[in-house]
Amino acid sequence: MVYATRKFTFSAAHRYWRDEWTAEENARVFGNLTAAHGHNYVLEVTVRGPVDPRTGMVMDLGELKRLVGEAVIARFDHAIWDLLAPKLGAERLYRLRLWEDPTFHVEYFG
Repeated sequence: MVYATRKFTFSAAHRYWRDEWTAEENARVFGNLTAAHGHNYVLEVTVRGPVDPRTGMVMDLGELKRLVGEAVIARFDHAIWDLLAPKLGAERLYRLRLWEDPTFHVEYFG
C-alpha cells in the first residue's frame, strides 16, 4: 500500500459561534473570535492504494489536483471529506490535514 499526499492552499473566513447559545454566551466563551476572520489555509489530501505498474503512481496527481479544485477549493461550503470521498472513493481517501496557520492543524481519517 502506498500513500501519496498533495497540498492545496486557499483563503476562507470563519468564526466561532454556537447557534444554540446566546450572543452573550458566545462572546464569553469565544471572545473576539465570534467576529468573522480569515485564514490562508493549507489542505493536505492523502490518498492510498497500490502502485499502478504502468505509471508508477497510486493515482494521477493531476487528476487529484483537478478533483480537489472542483470539489473543495471552488466551493468550500461543505465538509471536505464529504466532497472528496464520492469522487476519490472512500477506500482510497485516507487522510485530510487542514492547517489554519503554521502552528495549528486538524487531521481527519474519515
